Amino acid sequence: MDRNRLFLVMQHEYLSIVAKKSFIVTTILVPIIMIAFMAVPIILSEFNRSDARLVAVVDRSGQYGNVFEDNEDYTFKVMPDMEIGSMKGEFDKADGDIYAFLVIPANVDSMTTVNVYSEKPIKMSLSERIEECLNASMTDNRIASYNIPELNNIISTCKVNVNVKSHTWNEDGEESVSSSEIALITGLILAFMTYMFVLMYGAMIMGSVVEEKTNRIVEVIVSSCRPIELMLGKILGVALVGLTQIAVWVVLVSIVSLVLGIGSAFSATDMTAGAIPDVPQGEASEIIQAIMGVNWVRLIGIFVLYFIGGYLLYASLFAAFGSAVDQQSDANQYTMPVMMIIIIAMVVGQSCMENPDGQLGVVCSLIPFTSPIVMMIRLPYEVPVWQIALSLGLLYGTALLLVYLASRIYRIGILMYGRKVSFKDMLRWLK
Repeated sequence: MDRNRLFLVMQHEYLSIVAKKSFIVTTILVPIIMIAFMAVPIILSEFNRSDARLVAVVDRSGQYGNVFEDNEDYTFKVMPDMEIGSMKGEFDKADGDIYAFLVIPANVDSMTTVNVYSEKPIKMSLSERIEECLNASMTDNRIASYNIPELNNIISTCKVNVNVKSHTWNEDGEESVSSSEIALITGLILAFMTYMFVLMYGAMIMGSVVEEKTNRIVEVIVSSCRPIELMLGKILGVALVGLTQIAVWVVLVSIVSLVLGIGSAFSATDMTAGAIPDVPQGEASEIIQAIMGVNWVRLIGIFVLYFIGGYLLYASLFAAFGSAVDQQSDANQYTMPVMMIIIIAMVVGQSCMENPDGQLGVVCSLIPFTSPIVMMIRLPYEVPVWQIALSLGLLYGTALLLVYLASRIYRIGILMYGRKVSFKDMLRWLK
């Protein structure tokens, strides 16, 4: 293998992608799009809000009609007692102004059941609101029925809310604040990024191979370099593209985090001055401490190693399958099994969130085809070093083996035209 020719192919593949305006725009827009995905549901929920709906309350018990407090979704109005048929008449007469009738029976204290009448099933938020108001009021009435002085105050003071603060020790015995929620979110983000990168860049490799084969450019290229040099150059060139994007995104995230850190510092100053009394300063500082307590250098470094290993493994498969077809539309029969493996890895990773050190998580984080995703879920929970080392060893060993096998398929497939290639044919090419 000639290193100069390999480097030239890498350079051409890298620059041909990085120099495109689409790459620059995508690199800048992806973080914005990810933020938008998180913000859009919140914005849409605000647009989806309607005016407060009127709920007519018929209180036959004479005790609970006025316990319902209005909120931004519902207003409650006590109505005189009436039969169900009369309620339907009032409902029709209101012409949509009344959302539902709430009937509180006289024996509600013993039956603990109320009835709601409307034209269509009511929203869960209304059920929850009714239950919340009635539960609190009926509980207070039952406590008062015991005629014990100050019993209500005694019970309320006995209610205790325990706040669990998680701390972790490092190898030197120093402790730092940690958060299982932050670990969970971090693991999901890293796993999703690995899933997205492997599919995106793997498809990029396959598309490049198929395009050159369709245009017959590959016949000219292989006259100047060996097929394995061409394949490896493509794989490594696209890998550098991926690392470039990751580096840009890390810089952007670091800048945003720095800005947010400065902003939170000013906010903390304002809170101590009494400018924002409603914001719980303690919770905000604990979240910041937990984020700062994560070893981001170690996390990102190991993520890059798994990204490279997982990419080499799957990119070699995409390159081999791409060389075996004449058109992009014919590649689906080969890419589907590969995509299914990646999707299964994502599903297994999500199932390991509750128990990252369980047998399923440990085994799947060692299997090369699933480890790039499953290990990302486990990584924020301080995986033992020997498991990471063994997993990386198996991943890179398998990746190198697949690169070698893929090159044997590639050298024949890129010059094969006019016939459907089966898996049996590719197995024969490996010999």
